[in-house]
Formats: sequence, structure tokens, C-alpha cells
Amino acid sequence: MNIQIDFKYIAFSLIFVLMSCSTYRGKSDAFQQKIQQNDYSGALKTVDQNSFLKKKRNELLFYMEKGKIAYLDDNYLLSNEFFNKADALIEENKRDVGGKILGVLTNPERQFYKGEDFEKVAIHYYKALNYLFLKDIDEALVEAKRITLQLQYLNQKYPEGKKNRYVNDTFALTLQGLLYESSGDQNNAFIAYRNAIDLYLQNGGNYFGVAIPNQLKEDFFRTADFMGFYSEIERYEDLLGISYQRKEEETREAVVFWENGLVPYKDETSFTFSVVPGSDIGFFSVFNEELDLTIPLPIDYSDDVGLDIFRVAFPKYVSRQALFRKASIQIDSVEYPFQLTENYNNIAYKTLKDRTYREIGNVALRLVTKKTSEYLLKSKDELSGNLLGIFNAITEGADTRNWQSLPEHIHYSRVPVKQGKNKLDVVLEDRYNNTTTKSIPIQKSGSLVFAKITTPEIL
Repeated sequence: MNIQIDFKYIAFSLIFVLMSCSTYRGKSDAFQQKIQQNDYSGALKTVDQNSFLKKKRNELLFYMEKGKIAYLDDNYLLSNEFFNKADALIEENKRDVGGKILGVLTNPERQFYKGEDFEKVAIHYYKALNYLFLKDIDEALVEAKRITLQLQYLNQKYPEGKKNRYVNDTFALTLQGLLYESSGDQNNAFIAYRNAIDLYLQNGGNYFGVAIPNQLKEDFFRTADFMGFYSEIERYEDLLGISYQRKEEETREAVVFWENGLVPYKDETSFTFSVVPGSDIGFFSVFNEELDLTIPLPIDYSDDVGLDIFRVAFPKYVSRQALFRKASIQIDSVEYPFQLTENYNNIAYKTLKDRTYREIGNVALRLVTKKTSEYLLKSKDELSGNLLGIFNAITEGADTRNWQSLPEHIHYSRVPVKQGKNKLDVVLEDRYNNTTTKSIPIQKSGSLVFAKITTPEIL
């Protein structure tokens, strides 16, 4: 009896210590602090020195983080070099059969990191922006189209009833429209804007925490008017409940993206345990309050085989509050507010829940495998069985890896600029009601131009 109590005490003490320092969040603090300080060259060096990210199984994460940091540093060529390597690794990691088996039977963090679905899509979004800022509209458009193709591919592989709710991306469609418009293709710009609005309407006017931006409505009606699609204007006036007012002169010629905050990071969930013994077989019910999941597992619950130690882990997201809460561009005493167009916070939570439902069988298999081996050994040698039980509990863990340099939200604004050199003043308001003004230089040279402002600071 004393031996069992000692084993329990040792096991739970070890589990507590390991849980407090084993997440990717704790292993990425150094370079994330550099990002917070806007020291992007320092952040890149820190990633290179990160022993966890340099492991072969974390190579995809390594290149995704470096690609985003290079983008923040305005080094768009280097950023695309890293993202191209990340893109290639996604295909390579699908063939990691050995790591997949090891992950299912021991700990999913032992697998090669394959990325969340929305992270795979975000690679193409950032490649598109990199090309955009390099003034290569054609390549930018190719990447923007790949976002839609990637989402179609990802959802085709899931069986019916287990699909993602994240089946398309309204921001990707909006970006396609902006790129087409920039290249002078008003017809395809109209189609892309309409597809984005249709996706919003199919979801009740709100898609993953984003309502239809007014700017998107304006761009849709303007391109429809340009093409002479008056029946479409009438139809969408009814659908959107607004009346289109034609502007005689359209002078808005710069699109500014604002990336704010940082995406949620992964941690492990908390659980409630219960044992309901039967005659020969009992059911160990694992209930996860945050994901609202219950897993009944058949367990050998005879008198001589007790359930001393049992641990199950799922990943969960933890939100990070951005320092800045709103922003606008001020030109000649006129304010142009930024409008939300992508909510990675919402996408992260919902896609993880979708994935958890799909992978519940792997979790059950991992737990049954561990407990079966423990019971078999314990029936022959109680001490060895107890030691295996401690080992199983310690090695059980959630995969807490995720692309942590992504923004929490993306906003955009479309504003008028003059030919030649411009300086746009962006007024940022933080959560303490303090305002900060940052200037963006823009060189207008005839076509729609693009710029960005990034504020990764969090509280």
C-alpha cells in the first residue's frame, strides 16, 4: 500500500513538473520576446539557436516561423525562400509513417509537425503578400488562388461528417479581387468579390468571427457597375439590405493591411476522470470540459488490477490579448478606419475542435495500448507494472506546437493617395486609451498600391 502511494506521489509530481515546462510556448519565449521588441533580425538569429526547432521533426515549424519573421522585417525574398521550403515539407511530412505510429502509441509531439490546416493556407497568403510587395502581381495572384485550391484539397481528404467548417477563406477571395483589380482585370475582380460576399451570406453574414466588411461591399458594387452588371447590383442590394450609390470619381488607390497581435498559443487541457466498474469490464470515462468530449474506454477492472495512474491530454488554444484595439488612417483630416477581414483567433479554436473530433480514435487507441501493456506487466510483476504506469503517464502529452508568430487579426483599409510620394499616418489606440501614430511611406505610380503595418505587441 505504501509502495502504491509513493508511486502515485512520484508520478503526479513528475507530471506536474514536466507539464509546466514541456510546451512549445515555453520553448519559443526567446524569439517571441524579440518579435515583441520589433527586433526581427535578432528574432531570426534566436530561432536559428533554438534546439527544439532545429530537430528534424520540427523543421516545418522552423521555416514557418522564420518565413513570418522575415516578412515582418520587410525581407520579402528571404521570406519566400523559407515559405517555399515549408511548402515542400508539408508534402514530405505526409509520408512520415514511422512518426505517425510513434505519435499514436506514445505522444503526438514525436511525429513530424504537419501544421494545422489554416497554417498551411497561411503560407500561401504570406507568399502572395511577399510577391505583392515585390511588385510581382502575377505570382501574387497564383498564390492567392492556391489558398482556395489548398482548402479544397484539405477538405476532400476528410470523410463525410468529419469535414472542417473552414472550407474556404473570405479574406483569400477578397485578396484575389484586389489583385485582379490591381492588374486591371475588373471582370475577375468582380467575380472574386462576389464569391467572398456569397461565402459570408451562406454563413449568416458572419464567417469565423468576421462580418462583411463595408469596403468589400463597395468594391463589389463598383466593379459590378464598371462591368455593367446592373441586375447583379439590384440582386445584391436586396441580399445585403443596402442601396448602392455611384461615386462619380473613384480616387482610392492604396490598400493598407494591418496585422495586429499574435495568434493563440497551444497548451494542454484540464480533465475530469471517473471509473464505472462492471462485472469483468469497466468503463473509464474521460471528460474534457473545454472541448465538451467524453471518451468511454473499456478497461480491465478486476480486483487485482487497479487504476492507479491515468492521464490523457489534448491540445487547447490560449488567447493572447493584443496591445492595440483599433486603428485608422488619417488623410487631410479625414479618417479611414481599418476593417476586420481575417480572425485567426476564431479560426484556430474552431479548426482545432474539428480536428479533435476527427482524431478521437487515435487518442483512444493510445490510451488503451498504454493501459493494456501496463495491466499485462502488472499481473506478472506489480513493481514493474507500476513503473510502466508512471512512464505512460509522463510520456502522455498533447502536441502543443503551432505557428506562433501569426497575427491574431488582419484588418485592411482602402484610401486615396496622390501620384508620387505619400506618407500615410496610422493612428493606433491601445487598450489603455493611449494613441500612437506611425507613418507609412507609399510611392504611387499609376496602379493600385499596397502597404502593411504590423503591431505584434501583446499585453
